[in-house]
Amino acid sequence: MRKLSFVKVLASSFAMLCTAVLVVACTSSKPSQNRGSESPSAAPSVQAPNGSDESTATKETPPTTQPVPQESNPLPPPPLKPTAIPIEPLAKPPAPQLSNDDLIEQSLAKLKQGNLAYNTPQKMKTGETARVTARIAAGNISLQTLEAGLPSGPGSTTATASTPISTRMKMTLKSADFNITPLSSEEQIVGGDTPTEWSWDVAPKHSGTLSLHLAAVVELGNLSRDFTSVDRDIRVQVDPVAAVVQFVAANTIWLLTSLGAALATLWAWWRKRK
Repeated sequence: MRKLSFVKVLASSFAMLCTAVLVVACTSSKPSQNRGSESPSAAPSVQAPNGSDESTATKETPPTTQPVPQESNPLPPPPLKPTAIPIEPLAKPPAPQLSNDDLIEQSLAKLKQGNLAYNTPQKMKTGETARVTARIAAGNISLQTLEAGLPSGPGSTTATASTPISTRMKMTLKSADFNITPLSSEEQIVGGDTPTEWSWDVAPKHSGTLSLHLAAVVELGNLSRDFTSVDRDIRVQVDPVAAVVQFVAANTIWLLTSLGAALATLWAWWRKRK
């Protein structure tokens, strides 16, 4: 009997325990369902005009965003173009300053080769005037063209010489035995197909073997240099008529005084005889 009663008590206790567990489970699940059905922003119910209560609570639904469809094969982004960075050129070092001698050497190296032709008298007489002519041309002009038109004959001589030439040149004629009158500009332009010509009139100061000095001068900036020099000797003879004229011109006062004195003496002697 005791065992039977103990089993009954145990069964009843187990039934009560299961009942309590079911009750607790039901009570705990019901509030969670109510909380899930209610919205936190639900509006209160409004009574309808006919007296019936209608729940007009509206639920605010969050805005839905449509998913952006992604391309199956997206194109890669275009490559970035490299930005050109300007590079400043390196400053060149200043050129070394050349001395005057270096500048002259450079100018001499740039000179072209040309020819000089000159004509001078072979012999003269005192009291005469003769013509001296010189021409310069580039090397592409023939010597025949250079000498054409110069005086020729037994009384004069023509010769040629090679000489460096520049765009501007001078020709000088000097002598202590002649009176020299230039007939052209001392400095002239040399170039083109026509020779450049210089000329002078010369008159001997006395008789004998007299010398003329002819020089071709090249202009190098502010400097000049005699490249080609020619010395010509001219035999000058005495002309009797010219010598008399020259003597009279040089001694006019003395001759007039002597002639006056002679005439006065002759007049006095004639009167004395008479």
